[in-house]
Amino acid sequence: MSPVSTRGITPEDAAPLEVPVIEVERLRDLLERRAEVAVLDIRPAAERAEWFIPGSLHRDAYQSLKAGERSALADVELPRHGPVVVVCARGNTSVFGTRVLRQRGFDAYSLAGGMKAWSMAWNTAELTAPGATLLQVRRTGKG
Repeated sequence: MSPVSTRGITPEDAAPLEVPVIEVERLRDLLERRAEVAVLDIRPAAERAEWFIPGSLHRDAYQSLKAGERSALADVELPRHGPVVVVCARGNTSVFGTRVLRQRGFDAYSLAGGMKAWSMAWNTAELTAPGATLLQVRRTGKG
């Protein structure tokens, strides 16, 4: 018999391998194409105030999820017509949020590496004109 937390999450629930993840590059591609994807930022309000993924929704559920409260995202209204990507600082607590949303029937994914990975991702923009090409290298998280 495995130990059960008084808040409802067992050690088996915490296994990150059971939760699907999405890589930063894939999320960036979906957002750039304006695909039907919702990004749910679960970090504390103070962290979100510093920076966030444009267009993301916010629910300060970090402490509740970390404490194992299954009801932490019960009142979050999310679209059902596309995937939901759950984001935290480093991609650990978002695993719990993803699991909770999947149990509620959402097509949910955890952002691999969280906002730390988002801040470290690079992409390029290219402009061409007769006789010249300008290549801009930029950090995804900083635009």
